[in-house]
Amino acid sequence: MIELMNTDKNRLNPLTFCIVNYNGEKYLRENLSSILIQKKEFDEILLIDNASYDGGLEIVRVEFPEVKIIKFDKNYGPGTARNTGFKKAANDYILFIDNDVILSSDCANKLLDTLNKNPSAAIVMPRVLYAQEKTKIQYDGADCHFLGHMILYNGNRDSDVLKKIPKKINSLVTACFLIDREKLQGSNPFDETFFFNYEDHDFGLRIRILGNEILSIPAALCYHREGTAGLSFREGGNYSNMRVFCLIRNRWLIILKNYELKTILLLTPVFIIYEIFQLAGVIKKGWMIRWLKASFWIIFNSNKIFLKRRAIQKARVIPDREILKGGLIPFTAELTKSSLEITAKNFLDFITGAYWNQIKRFI
Repeated sequence: MIELMNTDKNRLNPLTFCIVNYNGEKYLRENLSSILIQKKEFDEILLIDNASYDGGLEIVRVEFPEVKIIKFDKNYGPGTARNTGFKKAANDYILFIDNDVILSSDCANKLLDTLNKNPSAAIVMPRVLYAQEKTKIQYDGADCHFLGHMILYNGNRDSDVLKKIPKKINSLVTACFLIDREKLQGSNPFDETFFFNYEDHDFGLRIRILGNEILSIPAALCYHREGTAGLSFREGGNYSNMRVFCLIRNRWLIILKNYELKTILLLTPVFIIYEIFQLAGVIKKGWMIRWLKASFWIIFNSNKIFLKRRAIQKARVIPDREILKGGLIPFTAELTKSSLEITAKNFLDFITGAYWNQIKRFI
């Protein structure tokens, strides 16, 4: 049973805020101001910067001198930034937050209280709302679709009509989340190979595989802005070459590293069907070069993937049958706009769903 929060409770643990930043000049004032409102909840703010070239760091140095800045010489991706914060934080309770996220005034308090009252949980995350439409949910946590994609809960639903009931989840979206470092194994919890996209999904799955719980806390609220130009879909409305490459490659990394061998063998027929449909979509959208680069990357790095897989499976506590979910394939609407694409998606949903319903009992 998930214990609900008591917001009058005194702090039991010091807290570090860790901001992941890349060219966040237009976001950082609002982001840091929302953190400083919660002064009684923390004693450290770290900002990990992925070689930004805008004026954001100067704003931080001048207007927020209490922030400790760690600046990289190149953009290593959000996973590397979070790993650095994980190691450098003075406290075991670390609240990671992207530079385009604004916290509600009691968000940290509610997350801390929930984590303190649920000893089996290693991570808690708030309800994430759109900053431009503050009653609409972007997501209430995530799960793992059996095809390797991330399922977002309550996406684009009206927050006012949903009850704020805590929920156990099997994956994680990392715009904002609180961890108890003491419960996580290893010094680099994020796989830095992913660089961008699904690095959070991979992290969340491995946390669950190791037997820790992740909780979504809808009573804790934060507001998400547009993201990073050139990388975020929300910022530009297009899939960048890097995003396409990472989405195709990283989904296969998740499957090959994290799924049990029995699961992979049972799902191989539906993986093949999915890849045929994906290849047709890739050709139609002009993404063939990115698909080839992603495929060759997987082939040429198979030995490294195997070594990571062996370590994960050796430490496994929770089986796939308790983690993987069925349902419609969770594509964003922008991937299937034309009538042909919608028809193909509906047919693929039917085939893969029927297959899953037949074999899920054997997972």
